[in-house]
Amino acid sequence: MPRIGYRAHDFGSFDSASALGERIESIRPSFIQLALKKVIPSSRPWQEWDEEYISGIASDLRSHGVEVAMIGCYINPIHPDKEAREKEIRRFETSLSLASAFGCPYVGTETGTFAPDGGFHIETSDPGNLQIFRDSLSRMLEAAEKYDAYVAIEAVARNHTISTVERMADILASFPSERLKTIFDPVNLIPYTGIPEKDGVALRIPSEEAEHRFVTKVLDLYGDRLVAIHCKDYYLDPATGLKVGDIPALTGVFRWKAFAEELRRRNIDVPWLLENHNPATVRETAETLEKY
Repeated sequence: MPRIGYRAHDFGSFDSASALGERIESIRPSFIQLALKKVIPSSRPWQEWDEEYISGIASDLRSHGVEVAMIGCYINPIHPDKEAREKEIRRFETSLSLASAFGCPYVGTETGTFAPDGGFHIETSDPGNLQIFRDSLSRMLEAAEKYDAYVAIEAVARNHTISTVERMADILASFPSERLKTIFDPVNLIPYTGIPEKDGVALRIPSEEAEHRFVTKVLDLYGDRLVAIHCKDYYLDPATGLKVGDIPALTGVFRWKAFAEELRRRNIDVPWLLENHNPATVRETAETLEKY
């Protein structure tokens, strides 16, 4: 049975950790991905975090039955401005240093884009930027080792440095450290033109065979390093044929039940974190997924 939690800032903004905890407790006690500044805008800037402050936030959440399953620190490790990139990496290192205070060893990030605003840039995939990502990741892993924490990276099709299953597999092979883990967001990794069938075309709704082939390819290559699943849904825009991938789970075309069965077959038991969920229907979504 999948264990379902939430991305905290999908519930909106809160004045305190206690208020956030109350909101999640009103659905049911669970676990969250916590990007602190996104969900509590009045929280201290990361440069002022210390163990006492973060421990207090974690304690307030636990008082409502809420645990942190992933520390969200989504930086741009290939930012084209070297000074800005350095600041991003130091922010990530700060989260790693306070992992024990958060009560969670995993700090998650995507893998960056050459666009300063985080959008698409044609040069993101260039070998030089891939090397910058490798250099940034090396530093992050050194900090993870120092603080007994883990770096969890997420691949995203088209937009980010690590945009394909093959690139992710190559990075993991290059960094065999146990401190490097993965987050699998199936929708983020599905190509923008859809999942190809055997003949290379993408259907509006992929065949079960094509979707299974996509999922098993990922799990074969790095399922043993998964620490979380991100769970949302998608469809192909009828006008453009391109992926729209920011809708709540169970409202698109991805077969989450089959996905759950494949994870269970492989004995992969990691948290599922709902993304882009509808707060009005999130309880129903979670309860349905847990039956899978």
